[in-house]
Amino acid sequence: MARARSPEYPAIGLKEAVERAKLVYEKDYQNRLPKKVVAEHMGYKSLSGASLPVLSALAKYGLLEGRGDETRVSDLAVAIIAHATGTPERAAALQQAATSPELFAELDQRFSDGKASDQAIRSYLLTSKFIPGAADAAIRSYRDTKMFVDSESVGYGEGQPTEPTIMTPASETKTQHIRLPHVPADDQFGAPQARRQEVITLDEGDVVLSFPANLTPESFEDLKAHLDLFVKKMQRRASASSKDEEAAH
Repeated sequence: MARARSPEYPAIGLKEAVERAKLVYEKDYQNRLPKKVVAEHMGYKSLSGASLPVLSALAKYGLLEGRGDETRVSDLAVAIIAHATGTPERAAALQQAATSPELFAELDQRFSDGKASDQAIRSYLLTSKFIPGAADAAIRSYRDTKMFVDSESVGYGEGQPTEPTIMTPASETKTQHIRLPHVPADDQFGAPQARRQEVITLDEGDVVLSFPANLTPESFEDLKAHLDLFVKKMQRRASASSKDEEAAH
């Protein structure tokens, strides 16, 4: 029996896709690269079940272009990366990227720019040949993308560029959470998933990681790539904070 397949959709939201494209740009700018090298720049060890959907998602958003050894970061991605949050140039580029996936443009048109319940969208996707798991994943990516574009539009409208953050500053709270996308807390159509927590104690406070107790090898690779990206961000922030303290003295 042939395995059921769903129509194509981005496997990740636009915010994560932009972060992945930025990693590639920082290492090789707009040089033409094999897909394997692009995946490695994004934190993956090889082309695999974890990296291929992410590469495909970046292409759907228009952040990567070409194929094979001709793959490169697109001009649209550079327009997003190069401009500060809240600028009209970045806002326009993000809007273009958000509507580049055919599925997202279709959902915007059918549901008045996404203003519908998840259940309504899910019903539509199921009747459009999506299998249930793929429908739920597509909705997550769609919602993440809409929220990201909306949050940046607010910054643009107010004229006050703000950098989105992943962690709450230690001065505000001692508990800092790492949000890992695409890991639902509960199975909407079954029993709650068993979960575990790891607490890392730092001088500034605790870092709390919450994750499913059972991970597939593919999910582990995806998790590792997310954490590698997070660690790089925190390293940049720690270095910047150290430089600020030295300048103050």
